[in-house]
Amino acid sequence: DACHELGFHFFQGYYFAHPETLTAKVINPSYAAVLDLLNLVSKDADTAEVESGFKRDPALSFKLLRYINSVGFGLSCEIHSIRHALSILGTKQLYRWLTLLMVTAGENTTTPALMKTAITRGRLTELLGETYFDKTNRDNLFIVGVFSLLDAMLEMPIEQVLEKVNLPEAITEALLSEEGIYGPFLRLAKACEEEDRARVTMLAESLQFDPNKVNDCHIAALAWVEGLGI
Repeated sequence: DACHELGFHFFQGYYFAHPETLTAKVINPSYAAVLDLLNLVSKDADTAEVESGFKRDPALSFKLLRYINSVGFGLSCEIHSIRHALSILGTKQLYRWLTLLMVTAGENTTTPALMKTAITRGRLTELLGETYFDKTNRDNLFIVGVFSLLDAMLEMPIEQVLEKVNLPEAITEALLSEEGIYGPFLRLAKACEEEDRARVTMLAESLQFDPNKVNDCHIAALAWVEGLGI
């Protein structure tokens, strides 16, 4: 608004990550399907139930098989069944993949800038926690970072979003108040986006980080997201 009043025709910033109006009453079906699967995986539903969830959405089934047969997996044979794909991925990797898919599900409604920001934030938050947490907790940090922009993506308050997805208490606490064991890492990641040097330095020091380490993590996160080809 300030730039517009000054007469600028073009300006850039992270305003899209801070929506002022959240009007959605229901979740877009493309997001809802992924949320349903996330809930199934989080409550350790059996493979048959998860498989059934995928089969109800042909697009999701296609994306899963495309992902499992991608060059990155380096499998010696092509996977043709959802059940086989699920057995190879395992619960934790499947949940992480669904988290990423949650960001890209609304391809026609979510801007590329918002998608990249969410994934970058997730990766940065995860990298910042490397010296503090084990693999499971770092995966949780990734989820915290990505899901911290669900309100903007789904166009509804985060409190309403969290009513629809089962998440560990520590993740919910970080998303609602930026507190708990994951909160400081999310706050630091968001400060990096805003290029607030004083705040970045203060938050980095509170976590006993050198500012250069934070910068390295941020660059690594940006490069990682570019490598995803989103």
